[in-house]
Amino acid sequence: MLRSIRLVGRESCVLRYEGVGYSAHKSKRCLHTSSEKKGYDTDVYVNRVQKAQTICAEKVHKYDPSSFLLARFLPTCLQPTFYAIRSFGIELSKVSLGSASSFSQSARFGDIKLAFWLEQVEKCEQLGTGPGHIKGLNDPTSILLADTILKGINIDIGMLRQMIFTHKHYLHEEKVKGFTELDSMCSFGEGTYSQMNYLLQSASLTPNLYGYSDFGVGLLEQPNTDNMRNLLSDISAHIGQATAICSFIIGLKYFVMKSGCVTLPIDILVKHAISQEDTIRLLSGKEKSVESIEKLNAAIFDVTTRANDHILAARQKLDQLKAAIKDRVEHLNENDTENKMLIDTYHNLRRGLPDCIYTPFMCAIPTVLYLERLQKYDFNVMSPRLQYREWKLAWRAYQNFRKRTI
Repeated sequence: MLRSIRLVGRESCVLRYEGVGYSAHKSKRCLHTSSEKKGYDTDVYVNRVQKAQTICAEKVHKYDPSSFLLARFLPTCLQPTFYAIRSFGIELSKVSLGSASSFSQSARFGDIKLAFWLEQVEKCEQLGTGPGHIKGLNDPTSILLADTILKGINIDIGMLRQMIFTHKHYLHEEKVKGFTELDSMCSFGEGTYSQMNYLLQSASLTPNLYGYSDFGVGLLEQPNTDNMRNLLSDISAHIGQATAICSFIIGLKYFVMKSGCVTLPIDILVKHAISQEDTIRLLSGKEKSVESIEKLNAAIFDVTTRANDHILAARQKLDQLKAAIKDRVEHLNENDTENKMLIDTYHNLRRGLPDCIYTPFMCAIPTVLYLERLQKYDFNVMSPRLQYREWKLAWRAYQNFRKRTI
């Protein structure tokens, strides 16, 4: 049996290992087709879910094209789950990061919208055993999340709540005052992007997932694997925080133009003697002082250095995870039938990592590519060449998938 594990130093996130898999929801028939339940109009249910999946996929394609491309590396049975998780993150970002004519208007309507999403999440948590129980869900994202849960795929509702609470905190604090320090920006990443990474990792380790997750689940069911579980969580955490930092750098000019909000941490601006007002004038084109541009570039360098540090830490821990898996497999007793299957499967893996463990880490690739481009153009976020869509993503994703790197 797998035991509960907690992230070291991170009270906000828990990957729960319950029964045969880790999740807040369990199903005796893992991945049953929820539309097969008797007593319901299955055609209506299937149509609602298919329509929800189409809408969520289109939303991800529009607002997060990098993630839409990376979804192709997941098995077909997990792609709807991925779209649901990413769509949920997009909807929350629209609420907390969206512009409004005034803060009071933004906060008031933001609270109403976040309350709606909290209600939808709670309804997902209270699902029954059949498709008729999604009647109270009113958004394609929540419908797709509910269908995911009904199919027996691991989804931790607590992580969805954590995302809502983090966006609400940002709406009332950082959106008004700005990030006081770089650590608060990382905390936002932990409560949002890292949670999405944990959710996808949890879903990927659903038992009996058409053979996709068998090795990963079987390995983590072995005794004394706490170190591997912690490494899985730590890698996802580092990637999430790096992604959050880069997302605020990418949107720096957008936030200035739409709402007059500077998303660079105040402590970094103070360090380089550049005010928020100077930053706004630079990004809006009202000032072109070489000295001010150099100060802004230096501030961005400091911020993105933290993101790069998180990527380096994730890579280091990924290597540790590979070594830990190899060491664990080498010490398995070959006389045991289940252990023999794990050993045979391990020898056929790419670079010692199964897809179910590696693919959730691929969301780091767009962040890495952006950091490389930013360095190439001397950390000048106003460079026109940084505004183009990254054309290398498909090739880099394919190469990294083969090499099992991030």
